[in-house]
Amino acid sequence: MATSVSVLIPAYNAEATIERAVSSALSQHPEPKEVLVACDGCTDATAHIARSAGATALELPKANGAVARNAAAKEASGNFFFFLDADDWWEPGKIEAHLKVWKRKAPSFVIDRAVPRLPDGGRAYWTAGLNYDGPSEWRYFLSHNAWASGSSFSVTADNYNRVGGFREQLNKFQDVDFILRCAHECGDAYNISRSYTNYSISDAPSVSKTTEQIEQNLQALFKGWPFVNDGEKEAFASHAYLTAAEVTPWPQSVEFFKKAHWPVTHRFFWKCLYQSLRRRAA
Repeated sequence: MATSVSVLIPAYNAEATIERAVSSALSQHPEPKEVLVACDGCTDATAHIARSAGATALELPKANGAVARNAAAKEASGNFFFFLDADDWWEPGKIEAHLKVWKRKAPSFVIDRAVPRLPDGGRAYWTAGLNYDGPSEWRYFLSHNAWASGSSFSVTADNYNRVGGFREQLNKFQDVDFILRCAHECGDAYNISRSYTNYSISDAPSVSKTTEQIEQNLQALFKGWPFVNDGEKEAFASHAYLTAAEVTPWPQSVEFFKKAHWPVTHRFFWKCLYQSLRRRAA
C-alpha cells in the first residue's frame, strides 16, 4: 500500500497562527497528501486563511478539540494521520523522520517530544535531556514528563480507528488519554530523540490551562482506563491538580495544591508554586 499522509489541525479562532501551522505542514518532504483544518465554531478568519495557505477547512459547530479532530479524521483519506495544533508548528524533516520509523517498525504511534516555545521564541529549559530513541510501553505515558503535545505524534488510520479516536467528553488531557489508550491497545509506541515539534506557550486561555470541572474530567478520564491501577491514577491526579495550581493565582491555587497533597519533594511542585505566585504578582 502506498504511503499517504493526512495532517489534521483542530482550530478555534486561530487566525493569528493558522498560516504558520499549515505552511509548516505543507513545506514538509514528502509533502502530505492533504492538510485538513477543522474549525471548531470559529468566528474569525481562520477558515479563510487556512484555505489561502493551501489547506482544506471544515467549518464545524462549536464543540471542542477532540470533536474537531475526530471530524477531520472522518474526512481524511491518508493512511497515516499526523496531528498539529493550530498555534504550533513543525521543523523541516518531521514527516520524513516519522515515516522512516514506520517503515522499520510497527509501533502503536510514533512521537517526537515537543519543544515548548515561549512568546519570544525561546526554548523552555525543562525539556532538556528528556528525548531518546526507542520504544515505550503505555505506563511511560502516565508520567508528567511524558505527557504529549497534540502536535507531536503520528498514528496509522487503522490504529486511530481501533481505539475509537479521541474521547469527546473530556475537556482536558485528550492527547494524553489517546496515546495512553493507543499504546495499551496497539502495543509499544516509538520515541524519536530529535524534536521536530514546536509547542507554543502563552498565558492565553486554552484547553491545557482549563481548571473547570477538573474532578469530573478526571473521573471520565479514569473510567476509560480500567488497565491503570489505583496508585497510578492517584499519582496522575496529583500532577493534574498541580497543573491546575500552576495557572491559578495564589492564594486561590491553594485548593489545588491541597488536592495534589503538597508533593514538596517533586521539582514540578516548585515550578507550579513559582508560576502561581508570579500570577498573583501580575
